[in-house]
Amino acid sequence: MPQFRPSIPSLFVASILALCSIPALAEMSCGPLDGHGYFHEHRAERMEQRQKTLHEKLKLSAEQEAGWKKLIDSEHSGPWAKTGKREDWAKLTTPERAEKMQERMTAQQTAMAEHLVVLKEFYATLTPAQKKIFDDFHGGPRRGMRGKPAPQSGPQPAPLPPRAAVGQS
Repeated sequence: MPQFRPSIPSLFVASILALCSIPALAEMSCGPLDGHGYFHEHRAERMEQRQKTLHEKLKLSAEQEAGWKKLIDSEHSGPWAKTGKREDWAKLTTPERAEKMQERMTAQQTAMAEHLVVLKEFYATLTPAQKKIFDDFHGGPRRGMRGKPAPQSGPQPAPLPPRAAVGQS
């Protein structure tokens, strides 16, 4: 027993520190996906930042500002902002849920068609230099989950042929 005696006080201090840190671990946030509505706030903030950045880059004239405002308003007024509560969905049967989803998809398609009309009207007012900025801003590679580039659509490069094993002829 005498050989363990010097380590007992340090073991005691370490266990007290570990016990004191448990409440701090319970309050840790998982970032935008912490389940407390932060994701939607985070997404809205990012969208607003991107719109502000694009607005600054475009350097719009006074005549184009009305079209810009109309475009931004069309992005914010969509059926995706009005979703039912989870409790409502939990009470529905599977066919009823499928019908609700179909109704939501129809509403989203209608809103997207209206947004497309506004987008085309605004795009027509841009100068060629502004159109390039607008296209570059919206045409860049999207980020996928965990910061990885999203899969690209279109033609993919051919896979490399398998390498020959060393020592084989």
